[in-house]
Amino acid sequence: MRIGIIRLSSLGDIIVSVVFLPYLKKKYPDIEVHWFVDERFSQILEHSPCIDKIHKLPFKKIFHSFNPYQFYKLYKTLKSYGEYDLIIDMQGLLKSAIVGKIIDKKRFVGFNKNSIREKVAAYFYDEGVDIAYEKNILERNAKVLFSAVGGFDVVLEGESHEHWVEEVSKNRSEAFGFTQASQSKIASLGVFDGSKKTILFILEASIESKTYPIAQYVELAKLLKNENTKILLPWKGNPQKAQEVFAQIHTFIDALVLPELSQDELKALISKVDVVIGGDTGVTHLGWAMGRPSITLYGNTPIERLKVIGERNISLSGNLNANCDKNDFSIQNISAEEIFKSIRKIL
Repeated sequence: MRIGIIRLSSLGDIIVSVVFLPYLKKKYPDIEVHWFVDERFSQILEHSPCIDKIHKLPFKKIFHSFNPYQFYKLYKTLKSYGEYDLIIDMQGLLKSAIVGKIIDKKRFVGFNKNSIREKVAAYFYDEGVDIAYEKNILERNAKVLFSAVGGFDVVLEGESHEHWVEEVSKNRSEAFGFTQASQSKIASLGVFDGSKKTILFILEASIESKTYPIAQYVELAKLLKNENTKILLPWKGNPQKAQEVFAQIHTFIDALVLPELSQDELKALISKVDVVIGGDTGVTHLGWAMGRPSITLYGNTPIERLKVIGERNISLSGNLNANCDKNDFSIQNISAEEIFKSIRKIL
């Protein structure tokens, strides 16, 4: 069976969708999986042994151009892929529903109108899956994927939904791959010799209210100074934050500002680190998805709906009543001491 999965963006949403593919491929070995993604995020999916074809769409460029010819080219491109047995919209937005409507297919499955943020999208599907929008994102992703392919209640096999979701995402790290070139670049940094535990501080996010304050990262570093650890500071586009943290901690703890990394290099890096710490953002979730211990910090986003599940993955919240307010900086309510205790639990 040839299926297409639509999850165009964002980085974190793609990551928490792709983690179910190892189980899917194992249970249904004859399935050929194609993934439709905005080209900006395609590297995170490249070299995955679970994806047979990645269709990289210049979605942002097209919508910013307001050029009718570019929309026509996208239409022709989507039509050129041939007929699919099944298309699954795991995004549930109008734009992803339109993409799926254009593609030739026998069945088109997404969330029903009671389970989706942009309700108009539901009218594009042949079949709508029912699961409350407030349910955890992993359970929602699992249900729409496996309901479409084989029937969610069939593959559930008598387990509770939460336990089953944990089981089907257990081998999630197998969904990711990276090049030898990226592996060599990360090895050349010389930080993974086993002498110290490596901790990745994620300093950036799509919005500022999802980032843990620099001053509190510094406090956390002080708590770690006698723990035989090395702190790694990644950055994207602007190294200023990483350099600011480094300037305040390098005198008492081993720390390194990393070079700017591609998505492929980031995967190679995260496959080696001992702990990933950061806000509710894509890179932090990548740590969880690649099977690494992680501590995810929630402030303006609701923890119960968005937390990830894993034996050595801890979620902390600064606001248990969060409602995605961009002006909610309650992530700062999570103390450095609470994070430090969590690190000790998982190391």
